[in-house]
Amino acid sequence: MTRIGLISNPHSQRNRRDMADLRAAARRHRDLLHLELASIDGMAEALREFARREVGLVAVAGGDGTVQKAITELLNAGAAAVPHVAVLPAGMTNLIAADVGMRGRPAQALDRLCANEPILAGETLARPVISLRRVPGEPPIHGMFLGAAAFYQGIMLAREKVHPLGAERHVATAMGLGLSLLRLLTCRDAAHSERLSLGLDGAPPQEGDYLLLMATTLRRLVFDLKPFWGEGEGALRLTTITHPPRRLGRALLPILRGRPRPWMTANGYRSGRVRECRLALDGPLVFDGEVIRPNPAVPVVLSSDRQIAFWRC
Repeated sequence: MTRIGLISNPHSQRNRRDMADLRAAARRHRDLLHLELASIDGMAEALREFARREVGLVAVAGGDGTVQKAITELLNAGAAAVPHVAVLPAGMTNLIAADVGMRGRPAQALDRLCANEPILAGETLARPVISLRRVPGEPPIHGMFLGAAAFYQGIMLAREKVHPLGAERHVATAMGLGLSLLRLLTCRDAAHSERLSLGLDGAPPQEGDYLLLMATTLRRLVFDLKPFWGEGEGALRLTTITHPPRRLGRALLPILRGRPRPWMTANGYRSGRVRECRLALDGPLVFDGEVIRPNPAVPVVLSSDRQIAFWRC
């Protein structure tokens, strides 16, 4: 049988409510290795312990930030074989879980995962990841969804207004995305745009004012939203909206469905697939729910040449 190891973040949004149930579920499965993180900085040591004990499937109970930390440590460890990952959604944002995660509450998902031989009872979902490098030579951060400009503003507004209400994980995340787009409709002045420099697949960087930038390697978001379209050779899906927006009200639904109208590209609504993106900006990025403040003088490099195999049953 494949040995399963569980890493849980007791400080994540949902685990604060459901941690007792998750611990009880873990105790029901004697062969399960369960490590609780005192802080997210303990992730690397927890995964090294799993490697020593030959864990072949790492279950992560937490939100997008916890999953990002896990896959970053797994991919940067340099091991010949990277364990499969099972995502038990338990955080403030769970965009990754909406595409590749287990269904149900963490304790129920864990019971289902441990009750069957995973190799026989589940499915493997191989997904590329976004590798973000802030400084040349430093180890990259690996994740799956990045946003800037109005997306950052919407997520911050959601954390202030939506999450304190205790909304369920998919509802809160979707409302964060909705607030991002609402920002586009109601705040069209230049103060709400972001000056970006974008260089795609080795082409010379182009500067411009943008209301929104989103990048992902996920195939779908919560409630089956798909604000990405277009072709290209890479696995990195990139959508941008320039400032000032034109006919934004008519473009909103096509954006959410990933079904553009013929007039949209010429009016600043662009989406496609790239292998690499060099991004320079003054403002912050949101990468899997975590805020990153890059150095404006050093372009952030996004690539998509690594992947993780997720397990779901």
